[in-house]
Amino acid sequence: MTYYRVTLRVKNEVGVLARLATRLRKFEVNIRSLDVAPIDDKEVFSDIHMVISTPRLSVKTVMQKLESLIPVTSVYCEKIED
Repeated sequence: MTYYRVTLRVKNEVGVLARLATRLRKFEVNIRSLDVAPIDDKEVFSDIHMVISTPRLSVKTVMQKLESLIPVTSVYCEKIED
């Protein structure tokens, strides 16, 4: 299985993680690890760091779907080499 390191910059809103998890579930993406940290003093934005795997779709398709979520402002993804 191939793993990807994904970083999402999101607006801090109620339900962001729930929407993210729902979107990933629809595409059969497995979250191997998850970390959330605020990036500013006012806690307006946070970075979500994940390691994911997806057997069904290309990771490019999954990243495009994540970018379409309203609270997501940027997406970065890199393949983790074995």
